[in-house]
Amino acid sequence: MSVRMRSLLWQHRFLSPSLYRNRAAPIIVGATGGSGTRVFHAILQQAGLFMGTRLNHAGDAMDLEPFLDRQINPLLMAAGRIGFDPAQLPPRLRRTALNDLADGLKTYSQDRPNTGLWGWKNPRSMYVLPLIHQFFPTLKFIHVVRDGRDMAFSDNQNQRNKHFQALFGHEPIMTNDAGDEYCGAVASARLWATANTQIADWGEHHLGNHYYRIRLEDLCDNPTMAIEKLLDWMELPVTAAPSLAALVQPPESLGRWCEHPASWVAAVTAPAIHSLERFGYEEKIENKQINLN
Repeated sequence: MSVRMRSLLWQHRFLSPSLYRNRAAPIIVGATGGSGTRVFHAILQQAGLFMGTRLNHAGDAMDLEPFLDRQINPLLMAAGRIGFDPAQLPPRLRRTALNDLADGLKTYSQDRPNTGLWGWKNPRSMYVLPLIHQFFPTLKFIHVVRDGRDMAFSDNQNQRNKHFQALFGHEPIMTNDAGDEYCGAVASARLWATANTQIADWGEHHLGNHYYRIRLEDLCDNPTMAIEKLLDWMELPVTAAPSLAALVQPPESLGRWCEHPASWVAAVTAPAIHSLERFGYEEKIENKQINLN
């Protein structure tokens, strides 16, 4: 079989209308784990989006979970970064990953209505967004960000445990010779900074106005205003914002980093300082008067 024929068969499989039912591209919610994406699933679903039927307790689309489990690490190890160029991947890896993604999308699409906005929330989608973009060049991505120091001290370290080594080429340092207990938190802060910065760079460059970044802190501070802006970006009526704002319940853990010793906070701030500043957390750094020297 010729290369051209194989290419045509590949395109037919992945772009078949029977697989996607219509040409509408998804709205995808992604973040580092523990960023508060659960409320965004609730907001989008109540706003009228189809967000999948096989979900876990946090609203993650579980049809995509096997693909994410199998393919994130091989893709990160091959590319060395999150904002990779799929065309530069080893051909066999690219085909395998696309096949795996297609299978997940096919299962997800079985219950999807023929019309209307749709999407999914699975935080780890951000690690392979360039590959998903191959299927849906007009996809929209909601990038949820939460203060990286909160993330460093979170009990939710699934992404660090699963993907740190693939992204950085070595295991996270969990302890050192001095027995410092915060080494794992420092590794988490590094992952938070790298993952969010790389996907922000990629999203801004490749998605343009189809990329939307929102801080959990801003949503919790003024839910109605934040949701109005989000609905406007999705081209939905903003009149629904007040009712959707009732879904927002600020987590008690918001700002938990302030409860830790200054030396611990300084340790987790250091590897994330530039990303914290980029995402608007520099004022809190100044107010805390952390010694980073």
